[in-house]
Amino acid sequence: MDTAENRKRLILFLLAAIFTFYVAENIYGNIFNNYLDQVQKIGTSARGLLELPRELPGVLSVFAISALFFLSEGAIAAVACFLFSAGLFALAVPGFAGNYWLLCLWLGVASFGQHFFMVIVDAIVLHTASPENRSLRLGQMKSLITAAGLVASAFVWFKWKYISQDFNIDFIVSGTCAFIGGLIFVIMKPAGHFKKCNSWRDRIVLKKQYSLYYVLEAFFGARKQVFITFGFWLLVFTLGKSPAYMGKLMLIAGVIGLGFRPFIGKIIQVYGERRALISESVLIVLVCLGYAFAMKLFSLETASMILSACFIADASLFAFGMARSSYLARTVEKKDDLTPSLYSGMAINHVTSIIGAVLGGLLWKVTGDHLWVFLFAAVLGVIYGVLANRVKDGKHSAAL
Repeated sequence: MDTAENRKRLILFLLAAIFTFYVAENIYGNIFNNYLDQVQKIGTSARGLLELPRELPGVLSVFAISALFFLSEGAIAAVACFLFSAGLFALAVPGFAGNYWLLCLWLGVASFGQHFFMVIVDAIVLHTASPENRSLRLGQMKSLITAAGLVASAFVWFKWKYISQDFNIDFIVSGTCAFIGGLIFVIMKPAGHFKKCNSWRDRIVLKKQYSLYYVLEAFFGARKQVFITFGFWLLVFTLGKSPAYMGKLMLIAGVIGLGFRPFIGKIIQVYGERRALISESVLIVLVCLGYAFAMKLFSLETASMILSACFIADASLFAFGMARSSYLARTVEKKDDLTPSLYSGMAINHVTSIIGAVLGGLLWKVTGDHLWVFLFAAVLGVIYGVLANRVKDGKHSAAL
């Protein structure tokens, strides 16, 4: 088999592995808050604190990945799939998450897998793309992830509406998908294709010249957690929306994302990361204000529609994240800095995610009102925009 055929086979295997992993990740994400509310009976403040075992692996995974320096990026992706699968299967077994601490344990295992995979995907894409096509390739890869989200959301909606309302089935199906993703990485023999490191130091890079990227990740980390934790929680806990309804919202967001993600990739390629990130900050503020005031200014029915629209818009805004990765890829001093800098950014992102989730939960509990949580997020969005204005764009094409 010649090199071209080998390369094509590698790409197909890689796409299949990424797709199956994100089907699993999205099924889990769609039903998670309903599971906490209906099965675990978690309150608002406990919900915020629960982000500690879920987000702490985002910090610790940098050091764990460093310890696995002898493995290639593809091999670590396989480990990530198997860890995520193990956590999901444990949640499906009656009694395995029978109390708060056992729940934290299995969420931590699943979260390690998620966070290992999160950066590995971008690193693999950025390493395989030519410099002028990085943002475009990221956009295309994100479209595949969006398609996986569509499949997952359609599954959750259809299953909960027409087949079964058993959370264990969701965990088993998602765990199986993640396990298949890991098997694909093993079959494709990733060590022969993807970069290895010579030392654990090669996995961690913190340099002053990348400080703007790190700061952007810090503010995004705190802001994103408001959506992941409290955007879902507002609809599930306050408005009582079902898994079928949440699956339908994510399905709509996924359909929008199929076209939106590659469009954002092209916008970054043409107009630069600075304009994309500033646009993201403006939209973040508008969405947060919608979350904050919808129930104050409108009837419950109208507010429910507005909050659902905000939720869909919020999910779509994650497409702008590729602008930060593209900015870093364009500004690194040497290629070997890219992946470890992404790891470092992820660690910083998750430190502020934990802080944002805990502060948000306390704000909601103390004030008894979600308003202040989302105003807090809006302020973070403004600061994020001010920082984004400092990004220096490279050379870009003049027209789409």
